[in-house]
Amino acid sequence: MPVPPNHVCEAFQTPKEVPAPLGHAWDNGTKIGDMALSQATPTALWSAKVRAGLSVEGARIARPILSTDGRYTVAGWKASAWSQGDLARRVDETALLALKLADSLASVPAPTAQRDDVFARAEAAAWQETGEAYRSLAPDTELCVGHADLLASTIFHHLLPPTIVDLVPTAALRPRGYTCALVIVDGMIAGAVDDSICDRFAHIRDIDQLLLRAVAYRRHVNNLHPEAKANTRSHINRVEDLLVSRAYAML
Repeated sequence: MPVPPNHVCEAFQTPKEVPAPLGHAWDNGTKIGDMALSQATPTALWSAKVRAGLSVEGARIARPILSTDGRYTVAGWKASAWSQGDLARRVDETALLALKLADSLASVPAPTAQRDDVFARAEAAAWQETGEAYRSLAPDTELCVGHADLLASTIFHHLLPPTIVDLVPTAALRPRGYTCALVIVDGMIAGAVDDSICDRFAHIRDIDQLLLRAVAYRRHVNNLHPEAKANTRSHINRVEDLLVSRAYAML
């Protein structure tokens, strides 16, 4: 468990309590009192600024915490208000949440910093795919910044509304249904939902094409990431074969 140094705790005014480890949703950070601290990613500042004022119907947002001198990150650390809950296999609910989140992010500017990380390269490669099952999307498709990891950033606690812990922006503006497609694909790869979820969300414009690009993104991440696992690739291949067959049927 990475523990923030004393000067970081002082900057965020953490309570004098014993640190406790947090899980994947909180970037494997540290809980101190009602605060969640974790190491900041390159998009942490953008995420914090957006989450500070974001409202999503039917969801709670983990609000960022400012340091004593008004910063969202200190020495590579970020802090957010902690909420009780856990990651869950509630894929349909999270896919619906993705559509509401897309509405809320419709007017939010994307991060301006140029990215060349594994995830940005994987995303670019996925959107350049030109297989026989692929077709171009409509030129009037609405674009917005998407959430690249919503299923792993949303926690549930009993009957309370889900909490979006963090925002992981796509590297470029994407169709408004793309976040939903990523949630569906991630759930299918994890075996957390039945394949017929694709039918339940068939009303989304170009959903089969968005699903193809979403699973291609996960394939490219698996190819590029140094910690990728071979068994994950087999699950990705199964899902991609299914989605290619669906896309062919729609052509």
